[in-house]
Amino acid sequence: MKLLLTILVSAAILASCGKKDEVNTTDSQKKDSISQKKSETTIKTDTSGKNNSTGGIKNISYELGKLPASVKYDGKIVAGARWEDKNGQNVLIVCETDMKSSGDNRSKELFAYQYILNGDEAKQLWKVNDFIKDCPVDVMLSLIPKSITVTDINKDGVAENTFIYRMSCKGDVSPDDMKLIMHEGENKYAIRGSMLMIMGGEKYGGEMKPDPAFDKGPAGFFAYAREEWKKFETEKVGE
Repeated sequence: MKLLLTILVSAAILASCGKKDEVNTTDSQKKDSISQKKSETTIKTDTSGKNNSTGGIKNISYELGKLPASVKYDGKIVAGARWEDKNGQNVLIVCETDMKSSGDNRSKELFAYQYILNGDEAKQLWKVNDFIKDCPVDVMLSLIPKSITVTDINKDGVAENTFIYRMSCKGDVSPDDMKLIMHEGENKYAIRGSMLMIMGGEKYGGEMKPDPAFDKGPAGFFAYAREEWKKFETEKVGE
């Protein structure tokens, strides 16, 4: 009887020890699993944080933030971009004036600038000015939303910036003119033409005239500009 009791007690102790080991192993696996998940989350976060650079161009932002007082411009800022490249800190600004009326005539202007910033100092790299003046009918002169891009197509460490706008002075339903402006430093490239208007199943406009500067520009510039042009050229009317 004593021998049987001793055997039963020993078996209970061994069974108890086995359960504790299983619990410890499970806790350890859970901790390892949690640790692994945290590590994976951190890696994903770090990777997603790198989407604000293109090639050698860093810290691209389409939010201008506060600008130094030395940055001068006409009209009201409607959009822009910031980035860093071989030239240093860069800022692109696109501005529009309010519509001005004189009798039955209307006028409006669009401005664009690129500045290189050095602390509170700003050096103007280029300026673009387009306008419609003394138009007796309807006036359109406006940046196309989301058309500003900052790239480094030729991977030389100097960014290209591109924007597109539309303009017209008309009293009928017809396509607006459209212009794409690209700069790499002080070098300017442009496409001029008209929007592709689709109305009643018919197509109107859609002309595209690349600037000869593209012929002498780096490989890939015109292909990219044409792709951006096609992205924004179509306007459907009456649908």
